[in-house]
Amino acid sequence: MLMRAGKIICLIITVVMLAGCVANAVLDQGDAQTNPAGKIGRIFSKEPSDKDLFQEALSYLSKDQKEANYDEARRRLQKMVSQFPDSQWTNSAEALLMMLDRIFILQAALSNEKLKVQGEHSKLTKEISKIRDNAEQMEGKYSVEIVRLQQENEQLKKDIQQLKNLEIQLERREKMMR
Repeated sequence: MLMRAGKIICLIITVVMLAGCVANAVLDQGDAQTNPAGKIGRIFSKEPSDKDLFQEALSYLSKDQKEANYDEARRRLQKMVSQFPDSQWTNSAEALLMMLDRIFILQAALSNEKLKVQGEHSKLTKEISKIRDNAEQMEGKYSVEIVRLQQENEQLKKDIQQLKNLEIQLERREKMMR
């Protein structure tokens, strides 16, 4: 019984392996390479093909990674264009290289603008600090002036009240004298 189960498992593994080989053969037939010697050479060579280089470059630009690695993608695309100038991927690679150049130019411009903005921000921060200091000094001056004016106002109210009282007293005296 165990021998039979072992044979069945071996048969299943063999079928799965053969199915994998058939799938690779079908995929290879759809490839644009028509030279069988080129395929065999590519299988045993350590250098990646034009398609491999293009796909590697795209993987460096992919959103699957945390952040795109533009430098590495650029290196792969340049290598592909220089090694395979007649490849079907060359036009796409050159277009991507132009886009990467534009990205590098925009990143440089962005970093320059960022430096300018940071300089302006620090300048404005200093100006705001000076304005606050001046406002606090003015507020201190005015608060002292306000206190002095309030005291003067109170004194004037007292003086007015005294004058009213004196006027009332004068009127009484005049009434008494008549």
